[in-house]
Amino acid sequence: MAEIDAILERLERLRKRTKNREDKAELGRIEKELQALFKEPPPSMSPLDVANAFRDVVEQVQTEAREAPGVGTTIKSLDLEVKAFVQVNGDGETALAFPKPDAEVDASALSTLRVSFGAIPSALPPEQPSG
Repeated sequence: MAEIDAILERLERLRKRTKNREDKAELGRIEKELQALFKEPPPSMSPLDVANAFRDVVEQVQTEAREAPGVGTTIKSLDLEVKAFVQVNGDGETALAFPKPDAEVDASALSTLRVSFGAIPSALPPEQPSG
C-alpha cells in the first residue's frame, strides 16, 4: 500500500505544479481512479444470504402480528430490488458486492436482484382432546 501512496503523492505534486486547467483536471481524475482501484473491496454476500435476511424481517412482522391482541395486521407481500456487483468466485459460487453509500459508481455497472416475498398462512392443527 505504501507504493500506491507514494504514486498518489507524486500525482498530487504534479497536479499542483501544472498550470493548464484541463491537464490539472485529468490528473485529478487519474488520482481518484487510482484511489478507487486500491480501496478495500466492498463486502459481499451470497444472494441467498440477502434473501434470507429479508425473509427474517417478514417472519418477525408475522410473528408480532400473531401475538398482538385484537385484529392483527401483517405484510402480505414485500418486493425488494437490490443493486450490486455480481461476482463469481473460483468455486463457482455467486456473491453480491455492495458499493459503499459514498462510492462513485456507474449505475450501469451494477446488476439488479429482484426478490419478492409473500406471506404464507400457517394453519394450526386442531387441538387433540386429552384423554
